[in-house]
Amino acid sequence: MNWLNAFELMCYLITALMLFDLIRRRDWEALYTFGSAALVGFVMELLAVAVTDIYEYNNGFWLSLGVPPKQFPFFGGLMWGALTVYGIRLAEKLRMGRVMTALTAGMLIVSMDLLLDVAAIRLDGGFWVWIGKPITWGIDQHTFMSVIWVNFLGYMIETPTVVWLVLRKRECLAPTDWRRQLPQMLLISLLAILVTAAGSLVALGLNLLTDDWFACVAFLLLWGTMLACILRHVCAMRPHLRLSHRPDWPLTIFWLGMYGYCLVALTALGTPKEHPWFLALGAGLALATLTLCLCDAPDKA
Repeated sequence: MNWLNAFELMCYLITALMLFDLIRRRDWEALYTFGSAALVGFVMELLAVAVTDIYEYNNGFWLSLGVPPKQFPFFGGLMWGALTVYGIRLAEKLRMGRVMTALTAGMLIVSMDLLLDVAAIRLDGGFWVWIGKPITWGIDQHTFMSVIWVNFLGYMIETPTVVWLVLRKRECLAPTDWRRQLPQMLLISLLAILVTAAGSLVALGLNLLTDDWFACVAFLLLWGTMLACILRHVCAMRPHLRLSHRPDWPLTIFWLGMYGYCLVALTALGTPKEHPWFLALGAGLALATLTLCLCDAPDKA
């Protein structure tokens, strides 16, 4: 099996495991979150490939939506939902406020995506292709190892928007209130799509005016600031952190699968020869994320 379909199969399996676990737990709130974020993912990706001419997906996936070359692999939308659900579950272990929880969830997802995107565009002809962008290991204001910076910045807009709206809804609406939950799920999706689309358009416009410096600087400042805030918070709550006696295995398997695939792929691509610090960064992010998976959320920090 090639890299592309192996990743597709893994994503279906770990998403199915997540959904089975959520149903077993009767975690209806998380299922609504999954639905909202997945809908955002499907709509945003299909719109992007249809109207922007920035990138195209590989036609080798088993199941895609749309007509080539404007298709989008079906598992991709599901993964937007799964990553959001498990990004929230991880971020909530740090016991921060609504805004910081939303930003932390985005930080956790985009940190893994830094590794995944660099590997994905190089495997089996590329899971997708950035049109007009040559594949190099260079880093400048235009691309990060051939991935455009606005791609990462977009994740830092989309995920926190969905998470903030979900957390706000959770405070005033019971999970079993079916009649209100479904319209709210659609409303959250719509608002997140509008915010993400507007933010992406602004970032692309400012990129044109600044020779791509805007997205590069904005992402690095946001990601670096969030990293510093999270490290400071973890250091402050360290006395309260304990390894769980009953680990959340579906959560751990999910993040282990994502990071494990990225690190194996980057090693197979010979990344250590080009950027040994990048693989070290990936290993550090993986270790930190998996450690958080295995910890209990303290009652207070």
